[in-house]
Amino acid sequence: MLKKIKNYFFGAFRAIFVYHHTSLEFRAKIYTVVIAGANEPLNHYQSTLEEIVREIYHEADRAEALLLTVKEYLVAIQNKKTMSDETLLIDIIKELRLVPRYALKIEPEHLRRLQECTYEHDSKIYQDRLIEFLTRKRNEYEELRR
Repeated sequence: MLKKIKNYFFGAFRAIFVYHHTSLEFRAKIYTVVIAGANEPLNHYQSTLEEIVREIYHEADRAEALLLTVKEYLVAIQNKKTMSDETLLIDIIKELRLVPRYALKIEPEHLRRLQECTYEHDSKIYQDRLIEFLTRKRNEYEELRR
């Protein structure tokens, strides 16, 4: 019960409680777009996503905030009211234009690990294209930084 209340406040007031929340949200969008591209339940990806998040953030609250944000985006996509994997990808591109250093948060090896959790062959192909696209974007912005 206490954890649900804490999660609610993190979700509702992320901008206040989470340091650099826009950076965290960008990462969440990256992971969400790959998971949503498979159209499979989150539980196929849950343990791998948790491992990745723990590798990125050693602080438990920040790691939990990232997991919650990914879940929120997935629910929004599943409800198809405000978001789809296409609109999420458009958001990612816009944010990269505004904050090019976010490209460094695109970690292809993490995305490939998520892809390994996918069962459907067609979904793997779609995810592959997403990962290749995001990797190209990362490389483009890395070249711009030089």
